[in-house]
Amino acid sequence: MKKFGMKLCFLFIYAAALVFLPCSVNAFLLEHNSISLPSQQRDIGTMRKELSDKGQSVTMERVSLARGGFSKLQAWPLKKDPKGVAPDFPLTTARVAITIAATVGTWYAQTVGHSNVMASAAITLVCSMCFDRRLGQAAFCGSFAGMSSSMLVGDAKWALALGALSSAFFELFIHSKNMFLGVGGRLGATAFVATLIIALVQNISTGVAAFTLAKLKTSFFSDAVMSMIVWHAIGSAATIILREASDESSAADPVRASAVVGLLGALVLKDKAAALGVYGGSFVGMSLPSRLMYGILPGKLKPGAELPTPSNMKLILAFAGAGCLGGLVHGLAAEAGVLAGAWGGKAGLFAFIGCLIYRGLGKARAAILKRDIASELSVE
Repeated sequence: MKKFGMKLCFLFIYAAALVFLPCSVNAFLLEHNSISLPSQQRDIGTMRKELSDKGQSVTMERVSLARGGFSKLQAWPLKKDPKGVAPDFPLTTARVAITIAATVGTWYAQTVGHSNVMASAAITLVCSMCFDRRLGQAAFCGSFAGMSSSMLVGDAKWALALGALSSAFFELFIHSKNMFLGVGGRLGATAFVATLIIALVQNISTGVAAFTLAKLKTSFFSDAVMSMIVWHAIGSAATIILREASDESSAADPVRASAVVGLLGALVLKDKAAALGVYGGSFVGMSLPSRLMYGILPGKLKPGAELPTPSNMKLILAFAGAGCLGGLVHGLAAEAGVLAGAWGGKAGLFAFIGCLIYRGLGKARAAILKRDIASELSVE
């Protein structure tokens, strides 16, 4: 009972900080310096009026840039886009430092008794709230790598090496190439590549060599697999609901929304596998709706075209469905003994695979119906 009370107290303190800290700091800056935080979001109507008052033409690109994007390609679309999305942080030194620090911090938190889900979610929230919000993606990627067990990362030297590798791959895949923009789980998949290299250097088996189809057949409908499917669906749906329903950019930001859901799972659920399932599902919930549901690439919308606006129920069901697929992959891998134990980025990798499978099924459906919304609304 005492532990439960402490959890509730911690959750209350965090919720208060999430709501009031950004507002308080922003109010202070406005009062004393007449500036706003980089992460402050304004509604589209206000930005259109400001652009008009300055005599500038109100184009989709200008409004998109005003929302925080560095270019039309990097900025997010305006329709059905959760309001809190932040662009990437521009300074390389800060991104590298926060990625490595998040990796080492998450790994160290596990050594003193915290679960890897709680450590990752809490460290990401601290980094994105106490520092620039645009560092959230880098911190998240680093924290995923740091979720590795002591079997993979035995001491601080290996943790630093893993953090450095994670940072290098983040710079290459995410910051430089911006690969798979809008697809949930890409940060975890990036962290997993770094973790896999660390494991191979130490001759640690992934379990893939011992995999057989017989194991897959016997475990397909096991309780563990079904449980993982359910928890992933819950995590994904909860994350997109939090992003879409919130008018406060602190909660609408995909990184923070996912971390909040993961932290709640770690605090409320005693089963670590269930908490990891919820956390893994939250990575699916970070997806951009237009990319996950319709395959429309950010920045590729035809001039004058508008993104489809699905109903709330359709949106939630789509994300829950993608979460189910990620949970299925996660559960089957666990039952087959593939990547047994805590591998950094593993949950994100399975969420990423689930999103890709969902898009593949969407493309197959479009081919059967002979109607591809992405082709109709996107430029070549």
